[in-house]
Amino acid sequence: MKHTLFLFCTCLLLGCLHSCKEGGNGRKSMLQPVTGGTNELLVITPKVRWEGAIGDTIREYFGQAQAGLPQGEPMFDLLNLPYSSFEKSVRAHRNVLIVSLKSKADSASITYSDSPWARTQKVFRIVAPTEEAFYEIFRENKERMMGVFLRAERERLMEVYKKNPDQKVFNLFKEKYNMLLYCPGGYRINKDTADFAWVSMETAVNSRGFIFFQEPYTHESQLNYRIILERVNEELQKHIPGPLDSTWMALDMVTPVTAANYEYNGKHYAFLFKGLWMVANDYMGGPFVLNTVLDRENNRVIYMMGYVYAPEDKKRNLLRQVESIVFSMNLDYEK
Repeated sequence: MKHTLFLFCTCLLLGCLHSCKEGGNGRKSMLQPVTGGTNELLVITPKVRWEGAIGDTIREYFGQAQAGLPQGEPMFDLLNLPYSSFEKSVRAHRNVLIVSLKSKADSASITYSDSPWARTQKVFRIVAPTEEAFYEIFRENKERMMGVFLRAERERLMEVYKKNPDQKVFNLFKEKYNMLLYCPGGYRINKDTADFAWVSMETAVNSRGFIFFQEPYTHESQLNYRIILERVNEELQKHIPGPLDSTWMALDMVTPVTAANYEYNGKHYAFLFKGLWMVANDYMGGPFVLNTVLDRENNRVIYMMGYVYAPEDKKRNLLRQVESIVFSMNLDYEK
């Protein structure tokens, strides 16, 4: 069968935007925590606009299907309130987009605020004189906004994990693999060989986990995206057996896989992949996220793959949880 792979770069994966932040850390520490559900976006605009073309434009982008999931789930769950209802009880919402049409405005503008009413809160405000001006400035800035909101959700989870990481997993990666990795409690080390580790959390309704391996960096061809996927499949077949004889975990190379080339932590050359995994010769499967990082200082290529198996449940939030573990990897900590 023909293998299909779509390669693209997007700020939504890179999360590398650095926006001007208001206030110092001291002020932020005094603010209340954010409210609202994980991966929610609150849009503040009059109901008539929300139910019209402006709302359609916002929903089409922020409600688009999350890439790499077997069933359709939106990037964000969207809520709407008019500005008159944007009061204290909801003003601390985690992600906020405020849209105002003001005929007296000279031109359209967009502003970004970091933690104006709550810690880690992200707020964008768009003011435009006409609907046409709104569409233009929204189109120019939608990827930036998506990147900020997605990165904020990931960093909120990472902060929770860092407060109380699983000590066995933390010690394994620090002492054996020379990195910090923050994994919440409830995960179990299933396999730990020379340069390979498999860690997962198993419940009655789902399974989530991550797979790590490393190899010496010897040639730039190791960073070819097709070779990366082939190497991962080799390791999965070798180390992750399926439920029956002659079955094993594998990346699904028939369905589309997205790939973005970026700098991990602003320093390390890296690839980020999202797609589906399966069990060869069986019917199990689910979404995965794969981070492949070149650690030049230690002359190694690192493969860190998070995955979810939840046949009866939604998977977006579970996938973002394991993605946050994958992104908690710190190669540059003070020894």
